[in-house]
Amino acid sequence: MRLYGLTLLALITGCLGVQEARASSDDSCYPSWNLKRDTLDVCNSLPFLSPGNDSRVNLQLLLADAGQASIPNRALTDDEQQLGYGQVPFPLARWLEGSMPGDSTDSSSAASTAPLADLAARIGLPADAVQSSADSFASGEGSRCRSNNAGTAQDFLSQLLLADSLSADERQGLARARLTLLGACQWDETQLSVLLPNDLQSAPAKAYRGYLKGAADFYSGRFGDALKSFRALQDSDQAWLKETSRYMVARALLNQAQQNAFDEMGYPDLRKVDKKILAQAESALGDYLKAYPQGRFSASAKGLTRRVYWLMSDESRLAGEYAELFAREDADDLAQLVQEVDNKLLVTAHPADVRDARLLAVLDLMQMRHHEPNEPRALDAAGLAAQKDLFARYPGLHDYLTAAYRLYVEEKPTEALKSLPEELPAKLDYLAFSQQTLRGFALEAGNDWIAAEKLWLRLLPLAEQPLQREQLELALAFNYERSDRLVKVFADGSPVHTPIIREILLRHVAGPDLLRQQAKSTSVSVEERDTALFALLYKDLLHGQYQAYIDDLALLPTDGSGKPLGASIGYLYGSMPLSLFQWPGGKNDSGYECPAIVDVARDLLQSPQPPKALNCLGEFILRNGLDGFPLDTQPSERELGGGESLFPGSAYSRMDGYLKVIADKQAVEEDRAYALYRAINCFAPSGYNGCGSQDIAPSQRKQWFRTLKGQYSGTPWAKSLKYYW
Repeated sequence: MRLYGLTLLALITGCLGVQEARASSDDSCYPSWNLKRDTLDVCNSLPFLSPGNDSRVNLQLLLADAGQASIPNRALTDDEQQLGYGQVPFPLARWLEGSMPGDSTDSSSAASTAPLADLAARIGLPADAVQSSADSFASGEGSRCRSNNAGTAQDFLSQLLLADSLSADERQGLARARLTLLGACQWDETQLSVLLPNDLQSAPAKAYRGYLKGAADFYSGRFGDALKSFRALQDSDQAWLKETSRYMVARALLNQAQQNAFDEMGYPDLRKVDKKILAQAESALGDYLKAYPQGRFSASAKGLTRRVYWLMSDESRLAGEYAELFAREDADDLAQLVQEVDNKLLVTAHPADVRDARLLAVLDLMQMRHHEPNEPRALDAAGLAAQKDLFARYPGLHDYLTAAYRLYVEEKPTEALKSLPEELPAKLDYLAFSQQTLRGFALEAGNDWIAAEKLWLRLLPLAEQPLQREQLELALAFNYERSDRLVKVFADGSPVHTPIIREILLRHVAGPDLLRQQAKSTSVSVEERDTALFALLYKDLLHGQYQAYIDDLALLPTDGSGKPLGASIGYLYGSMPLSLFQWPGGKNDSGYECPAIVDVARDLLQSPQPPKALNCLGEFILRNGLDGFPLDTQPSERELGGGESLFPGSAYSRMDGYLKVIADKQAVEEDRAYALYRAINCFAPSGYNGCGSQDIAPSQRKQWFRTLKGQYSGTPWAKSLKYYW
């Protein structure tokens, strides 16, 4: 549930004393093309109810079915394209973009200073009296200060204009003081004695001054002093002061209760909450809401009440509050509330704490994530069955959870199918889509690939909600790959259109015939054609298919055109041109000379293979930065492209060639010395092999070094090499 690669901003109850900030140690995400994940991965979310999704994704899918949330369907960013993402799976950052909440006071904070300047002018103050406000505080700098903003100052000045009992001088003095408070968030008593007006005569003016004193003490963190000021105004004959002070009493108590519960990074230790003062805060909030059920601060007070329940570790009441909010038909887009639920409830709640079906479903899915054999699970089959009555309004959701438990936890796909509908719905909402997705997974787990394919194809015309079509294309591609029908992905009329999906299969699984077909095709995109040609030539050469390489070079564009390829060949944050395969050779900095790569390939057709040709194939790899190239390895077996490659041979590494040349006692001095030199340098400076997967003992590397320095001491490579690793 933690956000990976992003800082979690303040909750919507942001008028509190401390914000939470949670971030991972790495801000990078990479796609993993696996629909059947049961471990949390915020870099690879999916548009169906999945244990592997972040809880916010699952909750928002359920809310979308009720028309209470929207599902983002944003275009890929340049960074995402460079990293090889498609629409599905998607990083959580894309899902949350634009919906991350700030403080609950953000709407006030965003208020323009123009109305404030107008109010100041009406009171008789010059334009320069309006200072920069605490809106400028960085998010996370302290939500207590963030409510000291233009919006709250505007409220105060508006009340001064409505107070007929104030003289013009009193009104100006109070307004000037409030505007001055905008410039900071910490004042000592000496500063306040100068800042606040002291020549007030009327009782209402003194009351407003008392409020400003309380507010300044509150923002300065002197909650005890603030409480004295606000309590003195709880029975004021000024209606605004009376209501606002009652609200601020509760707010000050809450901040006082939690002031020692957060470290400097914003991480909570709820054991350090003052429970006695917290109970007083709860009581004060209840009193405010009872007196002002539709008051100007009622929404904030309800948010603070949820904060109290969280600080009390009272997940049951907290869950009840969220359930009530989610049940409201007039609720606006709930993205910010989803964030709060994730931060405050789902982190610690047990399924037994929750009575709301949708929140419970999200918790249940979290419990279905992969657990180690000795790791306790808060949900078992009996516990899930016992929840059925709580899902009376959503019986299909409980059936889905039952099927998910049987598939993900018990690994019984046949049993899972019994809880899933066979008949397709007229409308494919996200729950129905999840049911059919799980049905397809269960069929595939039982090796009924044909039935699963038919299901995916029947769902395609129903996939009208955002991201459903993209997921179905991925499901079909995986199905065709694992059922040895890869050609169906690339057949005319194929439903698999997503470029990156097709490119993954070309570069990792396709055999030479299919690659040639796509490299010659005039009906596919230029990028797909070039990707197929790149993969074909690379594997021809590096898998030992040298005659095929020579023949396939004829497919290269004669004009040298073509955009360099990046993500389509698995090469991230960089690119490779097709002209790579026209490498001209030449002499390197250390003096070793090679012919053009096509001539190297011709020489390697000989038996035995000439040592120089082996070294020069290594030079081709070295000089073009191809060690560990993405086309050399397969994805994991659970991912798209992780099946058996249909291309013959295995990937060649530089160390393969060096070992052959070193072992060849007939090799000429120059070639064997150079192979020794390069083989030794493969371990520089880390001591690990950077030229292949071979594990060479340090004693062997030492012997290579001695041989080079002794037997081949006259070569430039022996003279230049000072160490071995």
